[in-house]
Amino acid sequence: TLTAADGTTLTITPAGLPDDPGCAEALISISVPGQAAVEAAVLSRDLPAMIDALTGNRMWSYSTIDDVAVEVAPFGGGGMLLILSVDPDAVEEQPQIHIPEEQRQPLASALSRALDVARSWEH
Repeated sequence: TLTAADGTTLTITPAGLPDDPGCAEALISISVPGQAAVEAAVLSRDLPAMIDALTGNRMWSYSTIDDVAVEVAPFGGGGMLLILSVDPDAVEEQPQIHIPEEQRQPLASALSRALDVARSWEH
């Protein structure tokens, strides 16, 4: 779990459910104070690209089977933004968290561990 100064939290959890190869999930959740948490399930076959984007400081986007958009983008002041969009046409701000530069590699590492656990549930 990563907690920003404003109280927004980012949590990475392997789903821990048996699934076909490439289809196990890691759950990415952003909780903004005063709002319901938003969660995205990223498939094990797609997590390596997200990890590469974090380690390479590159943009990446993904749409889950539940139509939650996950975006990782370099942040002009350093670090990266992670945004979860439930409704891309919504006027209100979508849940996001700034990942400071010094947290980029630890987050990539946490995703790698979640990927390893997710893959262990594949049969």
